[in-house]
Amino acid sequence: MAAQSAAGDLDRNDIQGMAMRPYRFPVAHYHLLNVSDPARARRWFGGVAGRCTTVANLDASPSLAFNLALSWQGLSAIGTPEPSLSSFPQEFQQGMAARADRLGDAGDSAPARWDAPFNNTVHALVVVSAMTSADRDAASTALLSDLRDNGLTAAGTIDAKLLPAPDGRPVPVEHFGYRDGITQPAIEGSGEPVLPGAGIPDAGGWRALKAGEFVLGRPDETGAIPDLPTPASLSANGSFVVLRKLHQHVWAFRDFLKYSTTDEADVALVAAKMMGRWQSGAPLALTAEHDDPALAGDPKRNNDFTYLDDLKGTSCPIGAHVRRLNPRSGLTGPNGASVHRHRLLRQGLPYGSRLPADAAADDGAERGAIMLLVNADIARQFEFVQKVWINDGDFAGLGNDKDPMIGGNDGSGTFTIPRVGAPRRRLAGLPAFVSTRGGEYFFLPGIAALRSFADAPAATAS
Repeated sequence: MAAQSAAGDLDRNDIQGMAMRPYRFPVAHYHLLNVSDPARARRWFGGVAGRCTTVANLDASPSLAFNLALSWQGLSAIGTPEPSLSSFPQEFQQGMAARADRLGDAGDSAPARWDAPFNNTVHALVVVSAMTSADRDAASTALLSDLRDNGLTAAGTIDAKLLPAPDGRPVPVEHFGYRDGITQPAIEGSGEPVLPGAGIPDAGGWRALKAGEFVLGRPDETGAIPDLPTPASLSANGSFVVLRKLHQHVWAFRDFLKYSTTDEADVALVAAKMMGRWQSGAPLALTAEHDDPALAGDPKRNNDFTYLDDLKGTSCPIGAHVRRLNPRSGLTGPNGASVHRHRLLRQGLPYGSRLPADAAADDGAERGAIMLLVNADIARQFEFVQKVWINDGDFAGLGNDKDPMIGGNDGSGTFTIPRVGAPRRRLAGLPAFVSTRGGEYFFLPGIAALRSFADAPAATAS
């Protein structure tokens, strides 16, 4: 019987977990696969549907999660009929590399510089998430062994995990040293509590976003159910996952701060202004003058703000990283009315080891973040955020300023810090602190849709 929820007849047993709930597993493997035998691959996809972690499964706080998604090329490779393939959105059909100009993936981030296997076609993504490395490794070993006789080949695996604190404990901190994962959208029917700041301001409190912003076949924030790719049995209860492999130039970030500030206190302040939060995760919107770890550690307070009282950005600059990715109520005019239509559910983990705090230069190691960004409309959500909010300042009156942390800066970038009773402070010469090293668009089918692959006639395979 379908699980019932506040979202009506939302079937939480048919929706893969990462479509609606933020994962908090400390370790993961991201397996990238290619199809070698369409008929066998279809049967395998159908057979593993029962292993996929659903939204309902997450209520029991499992120690392991397994999720499966396919690129448009993957759907084609297993013989999905042409009318169905052509009904998917154009951006999904084209894939991420073909959209590089729109996404700002140029220069060092251009597809020609992407890591294998993203420099070629990738058909499927299997995410193995776990509470321990031992559980993850065992599940991954079994998965890779299972592929050999089932029409699939392993194109590559990315090892990702939370970074260690000084005492060795894994902590949700990214390579630049800032707490990560605080701001996530609350989604109606997910089973997650609506924490302050997670959804949409509503009658003095906060409400969750409609499930249709993340799950196909459900009403979105307009109240409408957008047209589905056909057949509905394939696309209903599905979602889209945007995978981005982002290399972080940690030493370049530290070096820029060193030469753009006056002392250690100024380093901390300027970095917080660029990020929008202090290293602990405390938001500038609530504590503009100093870090406040106690505030950062309180989930009922650390995200409870709107920017409505800071429209000039004197507490948190309008161009700060976290404010760009979620402007909340801090935009005036028509740009402010549609903010909630561009939300993303972020999954993913860091990869690579920390750069030592006393490093005198870049050590050349690979380090960064694997981002899995979940949305129901790639163009309206991910691509809009990437093109407009991250790489264009005009939406907020910032001219040519880009996101100071992940924008496509090239050494000529600028960042503006408004100040009360003093001229604004303007940082110049921003280089790129993040470079794209790969990515793809994937479709995350519902469980019934995955099972249907096994029943499709082999004659449909191309």
